[in-house]
Amino acid sequence: MEFRLLGPVEVLDDSGRRIELAANRLRVLLATLLLQPNRVVAGQELMDTLWEEDLPARPRAALQTYMSRLRTLLGRPLIRTEAAGYVITVDPAEIDLTRFRDLVEASTTTADPDERMRLLTESLALWRGEPLAGLAAGALIRDAVPALTEERLHATELLLAAKLEHGDQVGAELRSLTRRYPLRESLWALLMQSQIAAGQPADALATYSEASRHLADELGLDPGPALRRLHQAVLATDARAAAARTSHQTVPHQLPAVGRTFIGRTQELEALDRALLSPTGSIAVVSGTAGVGKTSLAVQWAERADFPDGQLYVNLRGFDPSGELVDPADAVRGFLDALQSMPGRIPAGEAAQSALYRTLLKDRRMLIVLDNARSAAQVRPLLPGGNTCRVLVTSRDALPGLLATEGATPVNLDLMDWDQAAALLTGAVGSDRVRAEPDAVEELIGLAARLPLALSLVAAHAAAHPTWSLTAVATDLRRTRQGLDAFAGEDEATDLRAVFSWSYQLVKATSAQVFRLYGAHPGPDLSVDAAAALAGTTPDRIAPALAELERAHLLTQHSPGRYTAHDLLRTYAAELAAEDGPPLHRLLDHYLRTADAGDQWLRPHRDPDELPAPAGTPYALSFGGYQEAFDWFEQECPNLVALVEHAVRRGFDGHATHLARTMTGYLERRGLWSTWVDVMGTAVYACERSGDAAAQVMARRYRAHALARQQRLPEAQSEAERALDLAKGDPVAQAWCERMLAFVLAEQDRLKESYEHDLVASDLFKAAGHRTGQALALNSLGLLHANTFGEYELALQYCLQAQRLYQQVDHKLGEAATWDHLGYAYRCQSAYGEAIACYRKALSLYRELNDLYYQALMLQNLGDVHQELGDQPAARSSWQSALTLLTDLDHPTADDLQARLG
Repeated sequence: MEFRLLGPVEVLDDSGRRIELAANRLRVLLATLLLQPNRVVAGQELMDTLWEEDLPARPRAALQTYMSRLRTLLGRPLIRTEAAGYVITVDPAEIDLTRFRDLVEASTTTADPDERMRLLTESLALWRGEPLAGLAAGALIRDAVPALTEERLHATELLLAAKLEHGDQVGAELRSLTRRYPLRESLWALLMQSQIAAGQPADALATYSEASRHLADELGLDPGPALRRLHQAVLATDARAAAARTSHQTVPHQLPAVGRTFIGRTQELEALDRALLSPTGSIAVVSGTAGVGKTSLAVQWAERADFPDGQLYVNLRGFDPSGELVDPADAVRGFLDALQSMPGRIPAGEAAQSALYRTLLKDRRMLIVLDNARSAAQVRPLLPGGNTCRVLVTSRDALPGLLATEGATPVNLDLMDWDQAAALLTGAVGSDRVRAEPDAVEELIGLAARLPLALSLVAAHAAAHPTWSLTAVATDLRRTRQGLDAFAGEDEATDLRAVFSWSYQLVKATSAQVFRLYGAHPGPDLSVDAAAALAGTTPDRIAPALAELERAHLLTQHSPGRYTAHDLLRTYAAELAAEDGPPLHRLLDHYLRTADAGDQWLRPHRDPDELPAPAGTPYALSFGGYQEAFDWFEQECPNLVALVEHAVRRGFDGHATHLARTMTGYLERRGLWSTWVDVMGTAVYACERSGDAAAQVMARRYRAHALARQQRLPEAQSEAERALDLAKGDPVAQAWCERMLAFVLAEQDRLKESYEHDLVASDLFKAAGHRTGQALALNSLGLLHANTFGEYELALQYCLQAQRLYQQVDHKLGEAATWDHLGYAYRCQSAYGEAIACYRKALSLYRELNDLYYQALMLQNLGDVHQELGDQPAARSSWQSALTLLTDLDHPTADDLQARLG
């Protein structure tokens, strides 16, 4: 495994995949433990870090719950409970912070400058941004981040000193650092040393004066001994005389003025530092979606960087409302004018002008900013020769050709994070208004989708109404505007709809169609298969269009083969889709038939069902086995839930009902009962509207089951009774409803009533020759004979009959339930060895089926048996594992089990 603290807190498993730690407190807890690996961290320290002054009612129990969830997510027994607290036992080499420290330490013990540079470069490459980035933990950030930042800066100084010793040019990087850390004398000293080594004594004297001014203004101090010694050394070589020189070169500074609302982007600025301030870097490409702030980032970085021979800038108008690109030849001529080449000396031909452009840039240390480029072909004629200049390109396209042939470094600019977005709003409306209404701030940021241009428009709207509350601003944006109307600026450059259109209009017709169809998809993301279904084609034919949309930053491939976009782009796509009349029917056919195929693997013994007629020949997936089908449901569950709701809104009641049915096996095994209740509620509505009584029986029965799992037993009983009334006349449907009502009554400890309904269900299933249903009823009767009448031998007979029926049809879920009930019957007779064996067989089957809730029940049962045997450690171990699962499922019984564990 790999644990990352030097940037956003992350965990990678052995395959290199990131383990999702969605909750902030889980990341805070892990970071706190990893900052002290293999050492006990006191429980009180952990609680103080997690909650500071806002402790929950039962902080120790809450800490134990979070610790259990973290153990489960890590998938290894790394966290151990000690009397004094908790300790995470890891190989230090698995933590990026420890590796960083080891590499820095190793660099201080070698006399070889090349080896020292290698070690320090490797150490600093482990940093991915600000340490512990993204954590909301005031105490931890206050205590740990400054020290970690100091370690990074110290390592950076060591590396720059090694490069200087090696003879490398490091002045530009040092100049950038002194601007960021103007009170750090060691950086000023290194900058002076680099200037002296480069034969720039006048610059060294100017640097000393600048450092002196900062120290005096901010701290009221004079420079320290190291700086003073360097100053005297320069004076001793008559630096002023050496600096008496003139230059006939013009130093252009063409950077445009941009808004002063630039916030954050530390990681991207550092990425540009690495790309353009290293000895080997020469070109960086900043790409991102429309309105994300590419030009602002480029100008901000350029203003920080030190290029003594100046900066050239051109807007290539690659994505411009006029549609007129800047010809590279015109850009070259503009650059020649900026370099003040005499008109009579500028040759007439384009090739000759390009040659002169490269000649004038030879040996100069300049930055060339090529903004808003359409393609690599537009950029290539503007690239200088040699390695003294740096080129910074911005584009909505990723420009893969430039990366491949010119070795450019990509810097992808994404949406702002929440803290950056809040800071932008604070700068516009003031900290008092932001602090007073945190909920409204969160809503405004959500409405703007964390897109800088949209946020700027929202901030301007709020600033223009200083007497309004931010809640009123959010209400105005949300309720009185439609679609992207809330983000219509005064001109095309600040009108989001227009800005997005410039990207949309430049993609190929097929890609534009796919983007419109994306707007018809109600789910959170779009798979290649779903895109193919929408377009009425195949995945191999749709893939090039998706790739072009990704390059244009109209879609983002957030995981292999799955695409999404931020909310405002989604809104724009939906507006376009309304014009197309999107083929929703094809999409629903694809999902329904694929989900049905998957459900047949999860529930191979379910009763047959007739699907609604498709629109043409539907494109659907097939599966090679249970796990493949289960994994598909894992990925597609949010889309399926959204499609059920959307199908009802659009009048596809049959599709909605059958989609809900196909999700039942997955939702039950994942313990997603709240989702199951909602989905089946939607299905009930669709059935009532369409008049499909048989489907309504199914929907109400499943909804009763889901409600019972949530312990909402009166509601569950009402649904089960309603389903039973509707099922009269269909013996099999009635049998299933009798069985469901028996289950709900048993959950209420109304065991005799439950027994009577199970008897009816058993007789109905037997008369219909329905072996699976008969086995279910027999197994339930066995349990009732054990826990209601104390007839354990009869209970064993019923359960064994049920087990044989289940095994005959290879019904693993049913077989697991029989092992559970057999275990209970043996336990009641104090046959603990047999009980443990049965529970373990049940647990193994439930694990094979990914049924989390029943895994938790089997673990709890095993713990109970171990307690009765007097084996308290084994009991607590099983209960703790059960608690972890129940907590993840947010099940009401988790609190009771937590109380037992203490």
